Amino acid sequence: MDLLTVLPYSLCCDNAFPALTASCNAEEMEECMWQCLRRYLCHVIHLRIVLDQSQKANRRQVAHIFDMLIQQRGKLQALCLVCCGRRPDFGSSQDILQGFRKFCLSKDKIDLHYIDFRQTSFMLENGIVHLIGTSNPNLHTLLINNHPSGVIFLRPQTIVEVLRVCPKLSTLGVYHAMLSEDVIQELLKPDREPFLFLDIFCKGLDSYISEELWSALTEKHPQLRVGLEFGPMVSTWEISMILKPNIPVTALKFDTLTSMVRQIQYVTDNYSRTLERLVLHTTPSDDLNLSLIELVRTCVHLKEIHCRCAVSQAVIDAFLLNCPRLIRYTLSTP
Repeated sequence: MDLLTVLPYSLCCDNAFPALTASCNAEEMEECMWQCLRRYLCHVIHLRIVLDQSQKANRRQVAHIFDMLIQQRGKLQALCLVCCGRRPDFGSSQDILQGFRKFCLSKDKIDLHYIDFRQTSFMLENGIVHLIGTSNPNLHTLLINNHPSGVIFLRPQTIVEVLRVCPKLSTLGVYHAMLSEDVIQELLKPDREPFLFLDIFCKGLDSYISEELWSALTEKHPQLRVGLEFGPMVSTWEISMILKPNIPVTALKFDTLTSMVRQIQYVTDNYSRTLERLVLHTTPSDDLNLSLIELVRTCVHLKEIHCRCAVSQAVIDAFLLNCPRLIRYTLSTP
């Protein structure tokens, strides 16, 4: 469903909005805009808030939107926060998180089914993630695998608790450090509803999920698909320890400048049935070109390929010829 973008002085006057994007900009959010938000926010089902969080005034506007949501009983089911611009100083996003915390505590006003914080850069605490779960028992999507600077303090036990209080949760985005055997065992419980997608951001080899546990998980949830993103500090050795041949990988991103030839060969050998999206930030080479041509001959279900380095024309031709489902690609020649 496309989002209805809310620009200054423009807001539709229907009685209900399936989706709405509020762009918080201190220079543009004038009183008439706030009046429109106060009037129509209660009808919004999907709310997307975009802000430059380096500006204190913008952060206050987001907190004010949460205050308005508390004051009126609305229909909101989905919330997405998108932060852009320069990262603020540590702790400066507390006004946003405090506003969201107050919103979660207004339990008679909240019943979110979808929460997406992937495009934020602030640190999430165990307490607020636990509060998300206890406040929203009907939650089916929780994506908290953002890219904060510094150490990640979220614990696997927090995810276990969220899974217990949110039995309908079927899509989860977390850091690799938050995965543990206890988390997997919670997903393996006989009364667990079908689990569909696990989106993982890896900053390093922070935890270890055995091949046997992955097999048990896919047997319990045969429709499960997995997204894996490897940050720039993850070594190729750590990548080889995390990847398992029986993970049903749909989306894969390598954000590193080291050679990925061996990893691409591994993907070709193991994920050809499931892979739909591949993003590479690596070094160009003839071996890379050859490995990509071999990959495209087997991974025919690819819908997206983005390579942030130059490739040969033969690679581009191979993707266009062998991937009939390809809808987005970033491929360039030297």
